[in-house]
Amino acid sequence: MGSSTIIRALFFFQIIPLILYPPSTLAGGLAIIAVAAVAVAALGVMAIRGRAWALTMSIFIQGFNAIIRIMMFFSHAVSMSTGTPVTDWPYIIFSLASIALSIWFLYRLDRTDVRLFVGA
Repeated sequence: MGSSTIIRALFFFQIIPLILYPPSTLAGGLAIIAVAAVAVAALGVMAIRGRAWALTMSIFIQGFNAIIRIMMFFSHAVSMSTGTPVTDWPYIIFSLASIALSIWFLYRLDRTDVRLFVGA
């Protein structure tokens, strides 16, 4: 697999950290997931066609996702619904995975080979 193939795949797989939530949370939002997937796919196509703004938007989206997940992490990791603290382990695991993937995508999308591929 060539370098350009990996970079092309990178633009389409960046949807993963954006929709990485526990399955119980995703059940009610399938329409939103579809819209997000189409938007990220369109962003990927624009980046592959050499639009520098698409790469900038991809980096922005991944950074924003990491920031929002970090802000939400402590308030949603433990709930007090029954009067006693209940740890939401699926939420913790999926959030940490999403934060790690978003930071990795931030690092990877801002590298020189990707910028040269896009033409930014």
